[in-house]
Amino acid sequence: MDIIKLEGEDRRLYYLVAHLVMNEDVLAYNLNYPYKTSSGYIWFVATNNGDTLGFIPIKLEEGKAKINNYYVADDDSVVFSALLKEIINTLSLDYEIESVTQLRHIPEFEQNRFSVVLYWKRYAKMKVFKIAEDEKECL
Repeated sequence: MDIIKLEGEDRRLYYLVAHLVMNEDVLAYNLNYPYKTSSGYIWFVATNNGDTLGFIPIKLEEGKAKINNYYVADDDSVVFSALLKEIINTLSLDYEIESVTQLRHIPEFEQNRFSVVLYWKRYAKMKVFKIAEDEKECL
């Protein structure tokens, strides 16, 4: 599996995700919330032999990297983990990472250093907290 990082208006992004973001089943997966992008986004896309396995768009603003929608085929925990680890490794030095996570996906995010900070009816706000240098040695 490869994780590709793309700018929000990169032409390759459209090739990799357009067939999914316009698919009724994928929109239903996202609780019918439309996927958005602009120059203020970066996308992490998981692929395998040219097939798109999942993606997480991130909006970058005011020192925060915000996940507000995503898609992972069959809720595959390996794909979730690969995407979330790459996001944390790439962005955590420069951004505070937070997510609006569907309640059913909380375990996948918790297994990848996210913690719940607030619950809503269908979502939870989650955040990656910084790890102290001495704690990194234990990981």
